[in-house]
Amino acid sequence: MISLTIDGREVQVEPGTLILNAARQAGIEIPVFCYHPRLASVGACRMCLVRVEKMPKLVPACTTPVAEGMVVRTDTDDVMQSHEGVMDFLLSTHPLDCPICDAGGECELQDNAMRYGSNQSRFAEPKRHLKKAAELGPMVELDQERCILCLRCIRFMREEAGDPALTLHERGNHTVVDVAEGRTFDSIFAGNTIQICPVGALTSRPYRFKARPWDLDEVDSICPHCPVGCHMALSLRHGDVLRIQSRDSDEVNWGWLCDRGRFGYGFVHQGPRLTRPLVRRDGEQVPVDWREAIAVLRRGMTGTVGALGGGRVSLEAQYLMRRWLQEGVGTAHVDHRVQPLTAAIPPAQVGRIDDIDTADLVLALDVELLQEAPVLGIRLRHVARNGRKIVSVSARRDMLDMPHQELATQDVAKTLRDISRGEGEIGQAFLRASKVLILWNGRGQAISEAIADAHRLRQGDTYTMVVGGLANSYGAEAAGLVPGPSGLDARGMLEAAAQGELDGLLVVAQDKRDFPDQELLEAALSRLRFLAVAGFVPSDLQERADVVLPLTAWVEADGHFVNMEGRAQRYFAGASRPGEVWEDWRLFAELLDYDWDYDRVLEAVRRDLPELFAADRRTGGPAPRGGYVGQPGTIVAASIFHKGVMPDPLVQAIVPPPRIFLAPDRAGALHLAEGHILEIGPGKAEVGVRPDLPRGSVMWRIGLRGAGRAVAVLASESGLAGKVK
Repeated sequence: MISLTIDGREVQVEPGTLILNAARQAGIEIPVFCYHPRLASVGACRMCLVRVEKMPKLVPACTTPVAEGMVVRTDTDDVMQSHEGVMDFLLSTHPLDCPICDAGGECELQDNAMRYGSNQSRFAEPKRHLKKAAELGPMVELDQERCILCLRCIRFMREEAGDPALTLHERGNHTVVDVAEGRTFDSIFAGNTIQICPVGALTSRPYRFKARPWDLDEVDSICPHCPVGCHMALSLRHGDVLRIQSRDSDEVNWGWLCDRGRFGYGFVHQGPRLTRPLVRRDGEQVPVDWREAIAVLRRGMTGTVGALGGGRVSLEAQYLMRRWLQEGVGTAHVDHRVQPLTAAIPPAQVGRIDDIDTADLVLALDVELLQEAPVLGIRLRHVARNGRKIVSVSARRDMLDMPHQELATQDVAKTLRDISRGEGEIGQAFLRASKVLILWNGRGQAISEAIADAHRLRQGDTYTMVVGGLANSYGAEAAGLVPGPSGLDARGMLEAAAQGELDGLLVVAQDKRDFPDQELLEAALSRLRFLAVAGFVPSDLQERADVVLPLTAWVEADGHFVNMEGRAQRYFAGASRPGEVWEDWRLFAELLDYDWDYDRVLEAVRRDLPELFAADRRTGGPAPRGGYVGQPGTIVAASIFHKGVMPDPLVQAIVPPPRIFLAPDRAGALHLAEGHILEIGPGKAEVGVRPDLPRGSVMWRIGLRGAGRAVAVLASESGLAGKVK
């Protein structure tokens, strides 16, 4: 530890600590603009200058490390004059937009002007006039007059997002932040620049002019769109979600959100919602009360029945759903793995997100982090820049957007076994490393078994996390929403239904587009005697249902999501509820005839699933058998934009255009080329040709409307007449 004195207080801090952070630990405030705790320090704004004894000039506290015996003063006359001078300079050209600025009330420039600014400016020149609402991207607008050139946005995009889309244009008094020439600001992390802007320069298009900070209620929540489980805060006014901000968490998301998480709330109030229970009578769905809907569900779920889904609802609902299926229905046919997934819980010691910071070697097995768990990619890129060894093991190229080594293979399981035996440079690094972290997309029984073997063969610490699946897939698996010994998995249930061997099916928070094999799904739906759908938004499946049960979205009820590291994280109700929706857990409590409130449900969950709430969550488990991977010859990829609740009116502006990729031999056999447009089903998709795909294969992203039907046609090599442009 290093001892120093700040404003007469004795302070002890770790070596390498900046003066700014040492002062903060002592409860002493030093004003800043350009400094951000998650970005490298640059000392650009000069707002944090302090006096250090034996140094001839004031020094920036945000770039100067402490030294033994250092004496620092933050309140001398020359320090205060420097604060006042910087504020005078910044305000000389800053517009007086405070009454209408979105950042008014939570603006660092406003706060520092009140604390350190002068009552009278030395500048009398006219203020400059620049673009007031320059569109940087689909979600971000820049008011160039308000920008103080702190460079936080540019530094974030370059350092953390790995995308130098923003840069400085012109020089001197004409300098402005803008999109780099030849680039577009379409990064999946663009929304973070809004939140870290210390003034009202970068603004959110959906939130712009909607409310002032003092009008808003802040509610802690957890992102529902991928298994990272990012911490977020809901900003609500009169029960409506007006914006989402990130919350800083050292263990999880470091204060960042992807744009899917930041803007993926439009469906709550702006999109169509299920608001009343519906029951089919004489071929038409009619509104009924909950008592009648529950009665219809109970009668329909008799005989040979099953249940699909659960990865998007709360842990509390998953727990009660499993109990109802076992105790009330008596079926072992249950599976949360509707989307392609073999396991959400790895078959060995479970990793933690902060293991990324200390692992000597990270093996990414067929993982596209920016598509499946984007914020995890930021953390991994951070350590990659610092020289940590990261290896992508996959048949596909460019899976990781960061410095890494690629190991091309058509057989990931075999390659992992070779690595585990120490073969090759990577194998030797695997055996020598003191800590190894394996990231797996959760698909493939053979890979699951190879991971278990890798854990057994290594002497040092080895951990695995599954980055595929939905926000609460881990919770669903831990709660038991997987087939019992005599039960059918998701594909098995659909096959049984298609053959007339399954009488009824309950689908929870899923849409048709979630299913990888659309042909099989259609065959199953056509033969089912009874279909029940519980969810948040109208869907293609709901239109076919005999009973529809409307549930609250995650912003409307209390609950827990369990992220990829097995961490049960609490989210809280805040938004108003539309119509007669019920909490997801309440539906299954009612089916069990339990007169329980939320606290009693949570008590039961904590009692029966204590490992999800424990500090040490390292224990893995055997991978469930089965899994749902789609048609033979196809590769089903995942994307953060299609794994969450769809449709979402805000997210539609940033959803990438749909593409279906073919191996060169498959494209040649079908006379397709790069850029061809397929018009199959209700949507369109562009064709891409990728030499790194296995021979004869087709790759598509789960959730694309109509893509499942297109893949079926491509796989059959027929029916393309009139479908290609």
